Amino acid sequence: MISDIMTGCYMLARGLKLIRKPGIRPYVIMPLLINICLFGGLIWFGYAQFAPLVEWAMSWIPDFLDFLRWIIWILITSMTAIVVFFTFTPLANIVAAPFNALMAEKIEEFMTGNEVNSDTSFMSLVSSSISSQLGKLIYILLWSAGLLLVSVIPVINLVSPILWVVFGSWLLSLEYLDYPMGNHNLTFASQKKTLAKRRGLSLGFGGMVMVLTSIPVVNFFVMPIAVAGATAMWVDQLSASAEL
Repeated sequence: MISDIMTGCYMLARGLKLIRKPGIRPYVIMPLLINICLFGGLIWFGYAQFAPLVEWAMSWIPDFLDFLRWIIWILITSMTAIVVFFTFTPLANIVAAPFNALMAEKIEEFMTGNEVNSDTSFMSLVSSSISSQLGKLIYILLWSAGLLLVSVIPVINLVSPILWVVFGSWLLSLEYLDYPMGNHNLTFASQKKTLAKRRGLSLGFGGMVMVLTSIPVVNFFVMPIAVAGATAMWVDQLSASAEL
């Protein structure tokens, strides 16, 4: 289990190496631009909305308690980070889905020397990728609703932070492994079964993506790295035992 977790974490380093290969770089541009634009826009929007809110709250506080301004900002930033993580990630992946699937295809071809989806048109790739992402979004919303319920039940809610971290890690594995696995026509149900066989690997990978997503500036570049890492994990660790 520990070995699988470490291997999953290492796949992000593999992904970083892969996206720097000359034959892969052109397919990284669009996912990277989409990620930067959406993340940058969301940060700007969040600041524009919350800055007046902080100033209004501080207007009720005496001057000698002005240090509370930073505490309020930290609390608001933390709450915003949670909301962004569980809303931005699915949104960004829906928008970038066709380009991410194409990048995963080219990376797999680079790694194996075999063609993937050679008869699939780009428009078909767009349709199947977005449909898969929308189905996954419903899955996320249902589980999130259940975890929110657990979070408000006294005593039980003590374990809710751990459950959210585990769920977030699992979610990110599903998000990014969908691209290489979807390129081989694996359904969402088959993907879940395949990843469940290697839970440590999946949670290690997703957990590391979660950590990188929470780091300012680094989070701009997470998407293409994670897609490349997920593809490497599919080729090296999962393809032989996939649930078709």
